[in-house]
Amino acid sequence: MKQDVFLFLFTLTLIGSVFLFFTQQAHGDAPSIVITEIGAYELSGEEWIEIYNASSVPVDLDGWKFVEAGANHTITSTVEHDRILPSESYAVIAQNDELFRAKYPEVTTIILDSSWSTLNESGEEIGLKNADGDIVEQFTYIEAPDFSLERIDPNVQDYSETNWKEHPDGNTVGQQNYWHVGTEHEEETNEPPTAIFSISTSTTHIGVQITFDASDSTDDVGVETYAWNFGDETNATDVTATHSYTAIGNYDVILTVTDTDGESASSTQIIHIIEQEEVPPDTTPTTATDDIHINEFVSNPNTDEFEWIELYNASTSSVDLTGWTLHDGAGQIAAPTTTIAAQGFVVIELSSSKLNNGGDIIVLKNPEDTNVDEISYGDWENATSAAPAKGNALAKSEENTWQETTTPTKGAANTITAPVTQPPSSSGGGGGGSTPAPSQQVFDAGVVVINELVSDPRDDETEFVELFNTSDTAITLDGWWLEDGSEAKTMLEGNIAAKKFIVIDTPKGNLNNSGDIVMLFDPTGKKIDSITYGTWDDGDTSDNAPAPPDPLSIARRLDGLDADNDFYDFVLTDTITKGTPNIISLTTESDSGTGQVLGTKIFSSEVHITEIYPNPPGSDSEDEFIELYNTSDKTVDITGWKLGDSSKKRYTITDGQMTPGAYLVLKRATTGIALNNSGGEEVGLYDPNGAIVEKAQYAGSAAEGQSWARKEDGSWAWTTEVTPSEANVIEGKSAAPIIAIAVDTEVAVDEHVLFDASDTTDPESEAMTFVWSFGDNSTDEGDVLKHAFGEEGTYTVTLAVTDASGNTSSKDVIIMVKNRLSFVGGFNAETPIEKIDISEILPNPEGSDTTEFIELYNPTDEVIDLTDMKLDDEEGGSRAYTIPEGTKIEPGQYLVFGRQDTKLALNNTTDSARILYPDGTVLRDIRYDDVLEGHSYVRDQNDEWIWTSSLTPGTATILSPPDEGKASKTTTKSKMVKPVIKTTLAMLRSEDIGDTVTLSGTVAVLPGVFGTQYFYIVDTIAGDNIVTSTEQTDESQDILASNATPGAQVYMFSKDFPKMEIGDIVQVTGEISESGGETRIKLKEKTDITVLEHSALPTGVATDIADIGEEREGWLVELHGEITELKSSYMYLDDGTDEVKVYFQRGAGIAPKIYQLGDLARVTGIVGQTKTGYRMLPRSPHDIVKTGVIEEVIIEREAAAEESNKEIAEKYLTATAGGLTAIIVGLVAKTENSPFKKIMMFFKRKKKKE
Repeated sequence: MKQDVFLFLFTLTLIGSVFLFFTQQAHGDAPSIVITEIGAYELSGEEWIEIYNASSVPVDLDGWKFVEAGANHTITSTVEHDRILPSESYAVIAQNDELFRAKYPEVTTIILDSSWSTLNESGEEIGLKNADGDIVEQFTYIEAPDFSLERIDPNVQDYSETNWKEHPDGNTVGQQNYWHVGTEHEEETNEPPTAIFSISTSTTHIGVQITFDASDSTDDVGVETYAWNFGDETNATDVTATHSYTAIGNYDVILTVTDTDGESASSTQIIHIIEQEEVPPDTTPTTATDDIHINEFVSNPNTDEFEWIELYNASTSSVDLTGWTLHDGAGQIAAPTTTIAAQGFVVIELSSSKLNNGGDIIVLKNPEDTNVDEISYGDWENATSAAPAKGNALAKSEENTWQETTTPTKGAANTITAPVTQPPSSSGGGGGGSTPAPSQQVFDAGVVVINELVSDPRDDETEFVELFNTSDTAITLDGWWLEDGSEAKTMLEGNIAAKKFIVIDTPKGNLNNSGDIVMLFDPTGKKIDSITYGTWDDGDTSDNAPAPPDPLSIARRLDGLDADNDFYDFVLTDTITKGTPNIISLTTESDSGTGQVLGTKIFSSEVHITEIYPNPPGSDSEDEFIELYNTSDKTVDITGWKLGDSSKKRYTITDGQMTPGAYLVLKRATTGIALNNSGGEEVGLYDPNGAIVEKAQYAGSAAEGQSWARKEDGSWAWTTEVTPSEANVIEGKSAAPIIAIAVDTEVAVDEHVLFDASDTTDPESEAMTFVWSFGDNSTDEGDVLKHAFGEEGTYTVTLAVTDASGNTSSKDVIIMVKNRLSFVGGFNAETPIEKIDISEILPNPEGSDTTEFIELYNPTDEVIDLTDMKLDDEEGGSRAYTIPEGTKIEPGQYLVFGRQDTKLALNNTTDSARILYPDGTVLRDIRYDDVLEGHSYVRDQNDEWIWTSSLTPGTATILSPPDEGKASKTTTKSKMVKPVIKTTLAMLRSEDIGDTVTLSGTVAVLPGVFGTQYFYIVDTIAGDNIVTSTEQTDESQDILASNATPGAQVYMFSKDFPKMEIGDIVQVTGEISESGGETRIKLKEKTDITVLEHSALPTGVATDIADIGEEREGWLVELHGEITELKSSYMYLDDGTDEVKVYFQRGAGIAPKIYQLGDLARVTGIVGQTKTGYRMLPRSPHDIVKTGVIEEVIIEREAAAEESNKEIAEKYLTATAGGLTAIIVGLVAKTENSPFKKIMMFFKRKKKKE
């Protein structure tokens, strides 16, 4: 019996030992540290994961690693603290712990730092390894694109949707999850869908196919089904459907949309089926639609004419065009309903401007919405023909090719008369028959204008005249000429591109400094433009432009602006822009010797003519006077200025010192100027150069005892109260109306412009009549009316208001009319979208940043439609948010856009809030820095931006001082034209954003390597010499003394770079800007770059990775280190001081497969910056040189091979042990009197009894 017991115990011990040993080896313990929340939805650089100690004991995290996509990432921290995670506590592993702390200051758990490229929002494999390198947990998480992904039960190793769920609106980092086992939440309420559909036509005929489209319908969970009821007992179920009706009548079309949760909604529209016109008996309808063609069109008609498109029917049968449509690049423009005869023409006139002059596409579609014919021209993509000139047509030739013709044949067979290009003059020689000269093209006045000129140049420069092409097509100037007042002609040649410039240096005849006339003629001798400046007398010197003294030019206020008034059109400027867009500025020396930019208000004076007394009682020679008034708060000296009347009589003011608010009364006895009592008069005030500063004029007769007085609004009226040397008083029956006009002065072609003079008043409250003259040969009457201008140009609109006593006042306003596509952003809204303001920005709220917002304000008295406008942060940041269709902001109201809707993540350090037009053009850009937590950025009563502690989303701003006495920062933008600053690459970042600079550097990276729109230049070191053509300051010399190579990105939107090579020394002139935090120089055009010479190739300066930062931004540097992570588009390099991301740009042509983890490498490249930090940008495969392999990697590779062999051996041992156990159990059970045999017999007997 003892022997049986002993044998039984021995057998149990053996089996238990084998089972426990191999069970532990196969399964191990459940993990004590688990991943509980994943912030993959955050911006790159701000991602994180949350871990949780699910055990009952603390765990030391020192030496642990985060595993992402198979790469091991060291877990560190920039803050010294204990890394022991207490039991049942949370910790955070952040992609950048400093950014995390700034964004989540309320998180007080352990915050650790690691580095990885990005966490995939659609899911990827991640894990944790302990200090021994053992995997603690590893799994592939599910998709969570919008908010954090949360683990429901941390004690369950289930990685599916059963145990993981996306947070509904944010995250719970550092605390128990929103979705936590045992926690209940209210179910979200499903909103019903919105049923929206469009139809191709609402009125048509029997048998015509109508297209129904429900793709604009929306739902919060997703649309499941579409159900159409066409009102004639027919139905459809697709998102789009087509249907035709068989009977005349009105039909209710009902769309019913049902979402995936069973909620539904409906929408109804009415279709009208009308009787079709009968086809004449002698015509036979045909379906030969392939025989209908676009045959001729005019896209840029002459004045008072319309655009038109001609169709031609090449078939032998007439065709009914009902249901046919014409389209341009923006959509449908016409729907003809006539019948086109066999081999006949139909002309469709467009009542408003539809076709773009510079380029467009015209498409003809049949009733089945099939493209039958099309033609693209000008600058349209894949255009086959050039855009026709004004008044010309594009027509099909006999060879079936499109040709421009100067003889449009509207509704008749085409006649191709090619535009004439002026041939070069004959070089003499042989005889032979002569060819009749073709007729020359006649150009419209103002198609090319004189845009800028210098008549008194600096000593080292020459006179020039600049021309500007106002049209949308290139113009050949062969045969054109310039002519000055001496009748000297300067012949022109070459082409001037659309909206571009051409400069004529040293025109013949010499331009007079004091005054002259310059005229431009086309080859037919027609005067296209002229300018009269200074003292030149063309019969009316009052509208002369000022004479430009050395070193100034006279330039149009806006390129091409032509109000046919040189005094208004041209101003002086000291920024001469030869061949480039005009910049209007004027710098004068102040008393302190510093320059002041006066801006565009040239020849306006603080001294005004305020009263004229032409017909006093008694002797006119004694009591007539002209009164001047100094409106400024400083003493003004107008000594040397002149007064004159329409007789060209001029009086020079000899004592012109005028104190603030002083009057100067000049009587006829002093000036010798005799003012007219009848026939009207004009009084002018002229500067010492003879250019007119101001004029005042009256018409008709001057009643005795009345003066012509200037009113406060700038208009003039007769008054019986004569007030020499005193403020004017408008009194008496003859007091004329005081005019007030409200109008938008920059409008679009064919836009109905509101002219509002309803605030005009009459001193005697008499009834008034209003007569408008719009400058386009049209007039109208009324105090409030609308008018549309049919062509681009500048129009002087005059309003004359007459009261019941017959007194008349008049006032002019200049209206600039543009093509709609010429507006900023390619956008001309029906509401004043350009008036919308950013009123409040909250970039760093207390607690979660998901409550960030941008608030807009409507300062107008109109509803503003924000449809398709965009909100954005700084350039290169978050994706712009497009404001949904139908979003409107009421007059004087606020509208708040929160981060949860816009997905715009505003930086807590420095960033911008911007309003963009639909094409991305910037309307508003408010930049902030020095952010205060829990404060919003608002505009104060002085129009400056400050931080306030009172948050007022959706309501008026409340200004409260920042908490804890923190100083506020204001951001202002200068509206003055800044001078060009000569600087160096070393000192570039000492200048301000927006400054215009000129500097030199050596090309280190060519355009197309990192991006097509930019390249890099650096200061070059050749031995101990710095190769640069710019003057170095002491500070920049200190920077460069250490053999540094400061550099910067040079950017040009148009990508129109000159030919350059690496090593070329170039000089660039541009504006300092910033993208993604990186400073760059933004150029406008190719001429902003000058290649000076070629030098040695630039080399990188050896740098520690720890020094990579703002001080090295844009530099060409050389790094040495170990490759610690390797991906297809980047790798990480670690030199022991820190690690940096080395990014492989596509244009660099780098193949990462030749490198391995653990390789030692020397990397040369540019230090670039993005919103997520700094990175290294090698320029080519030659910039990465493998220098060795670290010893630890060699040992690891050998150990890995040995470990593999060991695992194979353990598998065989496990199988052997399992087999041995089975054999032992079998043998023991078969032994006579075996305890196992007795136990089995016992259970068999017990089972039988049951």
